[in-house]
Amino acid sequence: MNLHTHTDFCDGKSSPEDFVKKAISLEFKYLGFSAHAPLPFLCDWSLPTERLDSYCVEIARLKAHYQKKLQILHGFEIDFLEGMGFPCLTEDAVCGADFFICSIHFLKTPQSAITSPKFAEIDGNYAQFMLAMKSHQYSLKKILSNYLNATEQMILTPLVAGMVKIIGHVDKIVLNATQLPEFEGLSEWFYEELFNILIQHRGHYHSIEINTRALYKKGLSQPYPRYNLLEMLANQNVPLIINSDAHHPSELNAGYKETVERLESLTTINIKNLHYKWLKK
Repeated sequence: MNLHTHTDFCDGKSSPEDFVKKAISLEFKYLGFSAHAPLPFLCDWSLPTERLDSYCVEIARLKAHYQKKLQILHGFEIDFLEGMGFPCLTEDAVCGADFFICSIHFLKTPQSAITSPKFAEIDGNYAQFMLAMKSHQYSLKKILSNYLNATEQMILTPLVAGMVKIIGHVDKIVLNATQLPEFEGLSEWFYEELFNILIQHRGHYHSIEINTRALYKKGLSQPYPRYNLLEMLANQNVPLIINSDAHHPSELNAGYKETVERLESLTTINIKNLHYKWLKK
């Protein structure tokens, strides 16, 4: 199974039907489509508003056509923006989805007013991250604190009533933060704070994502989030779900084998219980 996929409707490299055919060949039981929902500013990797209805129609078509071979779920990866919440929820088509993956790709710059916020991307290339650092006076502690605060706000911000809420790549900021030598001294603090937020507010989400894209595409040695946090969450019986964040059908199960093998070595994590109950409804 995989619920985190991006097709050529946003920044993916192939059609939704190509993903379906590959999922069937892999004998998946579930396949979720999670296009980057429209953003309130120009962004070259999100779904353009003018293509929103076409996306929904195509996923509905595939659901019906392949229902005997694969359970297809219609979803979105939606961005939380401080001061704006989940702006894409103003779109009726977005609110009709089966599930949401809630993520943070942008942080509000501290100098911008809450009434007219400006945002900096934190998971793009290193140069983009340093622009975000500049807005935080080049303080890694400040930008990590802002990220933690935004994560807590995201978790607490309600969705459409009854909507399934998956927290996507919850420590994504480490993609660039680890390139700064200061991160080593802040790592323990950052993960303790993140763990406390996830445990304190566990009633406000359905599952935490184990995202393998960090392994097969980003050159990191651990998925999002790191194994130590995953083990801590598993000890607290927090539901976990594996996704590959695939941007091409060939990536649908990328990184799964090594991630599952590593998780199985952590005796507190039962792989068979990773997939959350709502999938079986």
